[in-house]
Amino acid sequence: MGQVIGIVFLSVFASVLTGCGPRGEQIMIQNAQTAEYSHGYGDGCASGRKAAGNAEVNATKDTHLYLNNARYKEGWNTGFKECKFREERVAKL
Repeated sequence: MGQVIGIVFLSVFASVLTGCGPRGEQIMIQNAQTAEYSHGYGDGCASGRKAAGNAEVNATKDTHLYLNNARYKEGWNTGFKECKFREERVAKL
């Protein structure tokens, strides 16, 4: 379990550094989201930014978790939508 938390922390930290997280991370902290949700959010955020045209990030999705873990799936979907929207908005500036 400790390894999962470490991976999630690194994913969230990397998301914040790449511009994919202040709002989403605050929501996760406020709602005390699970490690699986946080992991999904980070992966979905990167994927959303990539889908919006950012060539500097890599899309990522743990398909097994997405299909079998509701928290990861919820986090991934939320991260994808929020970060794609923000990335598209920034690109228009």
